[in-house]
Amino acid sequence: MNFTSMREALTSFSRSNVGVASAVLFSMLASIALWTVFPNIDDENHLLEWLQALFLALACTVHGVRAWQETDRQSLRFLMHAGLCALLFGFLLRELDIDQFGTAPAWAQLEKALRVVELLILIRVLIFFAPRCRKVFAHAGLIFSMRITILTAIGGLLMVAGWPFDKKVFHGMPDAYALLGEEVFELGAYLLLFLASLSDSSAAARISLAPEKKAAESSSHFKG
Repeated sequence: MNFTSMREALTSFSRSNVGVASAVLFSMLASIALWTVFPNIDDENHLLEWLQALFLALACTVHGVRAWQETDRQSLRFLMHAGLCALLFGFLLRELDIDQFGTAPAWAQLEKALRVVELLILIRVLIFFAPRCRKVFAHAGLIFSMRITILTAIGGLLMVAGWPFDKKVFHGMPDAYALLGEEVFELGAYLLLFLASLSDSSAAARISLAPEKKAAESSSHFKG
């Protein structure tokens, strides 16, 4: 199977509610079952965290590629994919303890450099968003009715569901179970974010976010 056919298969799979739900549920249950045999898989920089990083990296890459391939850089679709790419890049850096990859000072410097890059990307996205925020909010109904937004939001809720385990809200729960609960919910969340990144966003491509001045100039140029 070549890359194109694999991408088409994954995209087709992401359209199925049953398929997406089954994949997320299976990943969570499989990680619990695997933990019973290999209890160290939820430790720092072990299997579950590497899988989380993989799904986040894939989701970030897909959004980035889709933003890059968008021909209309003034469209809502471009902003959605660019914004989600920037957001997921931040999540990815949060999951990867790059400074612990080795004892050499270069690892710590690399992590700092990537965080600076993340900050610059977020600032750039905000600068792009600011003059277009009214148009974005005006289409909030459309945005939140899109499959890509719904799946991303559910992925966010799964991330939130892991927070009580991380903060040990459930008193009396052994630390091993709390750690496993956090990692399992995050794994399901990041897999869902990856599947969400493959979802159709064509409805957003028809929405122009061009500032009024630029839109008027484009219209005048077209009439001329």
